[in-house]
Amino acid sequence: MGIKNCQIREKRKCKLLNSEAPGMTLIEMMVSLVILMLVLGAIYSILNIQQSRSTQVSRTTVMQTDAQVAFTLLKMDLLHAGLGAPYDSVNYSVLGGGSIIGLNATGLGFEANATRWSYILTSEEPYIIVRRWSDTASNFTQGDTVMIVDEKRTPYQGMDELIIANNPRVDTTIFVDTVSGGKFDTIPAAKLLVGVTPRYGALIFKLNKAIYYGGISYKLTADSLIRGNEPLLTNVEAIQFRMGVDDDGDGIIAGNEWSNVLKENPGYLRKNAIRFTMVVTSEGMPGYTYPSNSVTIENNPPYTYNLTDTQRRRKRAILSGIVYPPNLQPPD
Repeated sequence: MGIKNCQIREKRKCKLLNSEAPGMTLIEMMVSLVILMLVLGAIYSILNIQQSRSTQVSRTTVMQTDAQVAFTLLKMDLLHAGLGAPYDSVNYSVLGGGSIIGLNATGLGFEANATRWSYILTSEEPYIIVRRWSDTASNFTQGDTVMIVDEKRTPYQGMDELIIANNPRVDTTIFVDTVSGGKFDTIPAAKLLVGVTPRYGALIFKLNKAIYYGGISYKLTADSLIRGNEPLLTNVEAIQFRMGVDDDGDGIIAGNEWSNVLKENPGYLRKNAIRFTMVVTSEGMPGYTYPSNSVTIENNPPYTYNLTDTQRRRKRAILSGIVYPPNLQPPD
């Protein structure tokens, strides 16, 4: 009897212990899941923000790098406008309200095999001696069609074209400069046979006939900056060119002296200039909104254009510059 009562007590004790064992109710489980979802959502938001910022930084860097490269190349073309052409003629024009510019005689442009040039150091019958650069790709070769221009930037002695008749002698040619700082300086040089002996200080360069005679244009088509017939840079939203002539002779081009139409330089040949402004955009950026509904560039006259919602998702770099092409200026 005692043993039976003991077993009964043990069973009751086990039931009591089982009824008091810890566990999770449905409500507790739902609260835990909600907290977990909040934590995971916060982590995702932080990661998403960091990813967006990383994308913005990357796209902004690409935009700025591309813009600077295109800006430099465009500036080179503008700087060399009119090279080899008479200084008193207009060798560039602005069309279409300033969004297109045409350039002639950009002899030192960046076309392949077209950037060969040098100052003439002296003459040695029947050769001329020119500076030889360390980059052998820029040296002249037999058969190159070249032009020599004098200090007034006009073709030397009326000779528009010359042809190098022999392979330049570059193996041992050294030019000795006896007037540089009162000391002897040696300069690597090349002897070219061109059938003319101009004075030292003139400039010789290889002609790119297609550009020198036909000209080259910069224009904007479908968000791409086109140079001639080739795209130079994509994601260009706007570009404007202005021509300037120092009409009042004060040495400054300002106010109404800037124009987006062709201006002939008056007879007393005041200073010429070309001003350009280019707007380059990034790819669309989630989470970014441009602070304005429109963009205004230039001020003579101003040029304003509105932005769509898609365009406002892009960052912008606005680059401006003024170039005074030496070949469009009157001689001293």
